[in-house]
Amino acid sequence: MKGPIIGIVIVLALLATGAIFYASDALQPAPPASIEQTYANDLFGFSFSYPVGYLLAEAEVGVLGRTHHVITIIKEEDAVPRANAEGPTAITIDVYQNDTKPQTLEEWIQSDESNAKLGNGVMIEGTVGDAPALRYTWSGLYEGETTVFLHNDRIVAVSVTYMSQADDIYGVYGMLLNSLRLR
Repeated sequence: MKGPIIGIVIVLALLATGAIFYASDALQPAPPASIEQTYANDLFGFSFSYPVGYLLAEAEVGVLGRTHHVITIIKEEDAVPRANAEGPTAITIDVYQNDTKPQTLEEWIQSDESNAKLGNGVMIEGTVGDAPALRYTWSGLYEGETTVFLHNDRIVAVSVTYMSQADDIYGVYGMLLNSLRLR
């Protein structure tokens, strides 16, 4: 009789230990670092913060016959390419000139420059700084979210790719949008 009771007690103890471990911070993603760096660009008229431990790179990219500026932010540990693996999750800020043939946010979102066609078509209105913005989610290799707004004759699209909204990179995306200042 003692054998089955001991077995039940052991199973219950293992289940309780597992539940405690699962509920602990051991399985939760670490919050983004609290020490911040600031990016400022006078030409584009904006600045934002992002945590130490993330790298920022900039480039001019030509897509669909139009050059635009791309700012990419990734975790420092993801900077070294992995063999036979997809690229890391990242935050990108795409800045498109919008003065020669101006587009509304809705027109840009429906264009081939946007990745909105990979989403469900739901647009959420909001603001970035004082600028009206639209936000949408999409799915590809990773899950993604883009917030787009107009500023200084430019279309600015801030996007994040992630596996889960619990990922650090998604929290950094929120921090970046909240810290974004328009001039």
